[in-house]
Amino acid sequence: MEVGQWVARRDPSRLVNIASGGNFFPVGDIADAHAYPEPLFPFEPGRFDEFIKVVGEFGGHGFPVEGHLWNPDQKNWGYGKKLPQSLDEYKARFRGSLERLNALRKEGVAAGVYTQTTDVEIEINGLLTYDRAVEKIPAAELAGIRKELLPGLAGGTD
Repeated sequence: MEVGQWVARRDPSRLVNIASGGNFFPVGDIADAHAYPEPLFPFEPGRFDEFIKVVGEFGGHGFPVEGHLWNPDQKNWGYGKKLPQSLDEYKARFRGSLERLNALRKEGVAAGVYTQTTDVEIEINGLLTYDRAVEKIPAAELAGIRKELLPGLAGGTD
């Protein structure tokens, strides 16, 4: 807590997030919850109204791509009770997570961070495979989903 207070005093022009994903002390500017696989902000209404509400991590819809795993002999894993059984199911889960995040805007959630961009070692949660050779969801398709769900979003590329 002391470091967060020091940073806020030292440079008040910067937003301070002292505990991404937990330990919500009343210090800083951001209340940041992590939830897998679906984005949630699981706090009673009004509790963090003076903070910027963020889902700092969500997603992790694991999907293995044969021939592109770090170690096929390992038990590769992703979040959730059951991994998607097809690429279409994987894409539907990804889209569903973004739709849920979009709905959280009505509850004051200002941002969300999908994790993760790439598979790592035994985790198959990425949008790209471990070797970066396969886009599980092509960039153009991701841009289309963003444009549909968040039209007019500043900084987006079309």
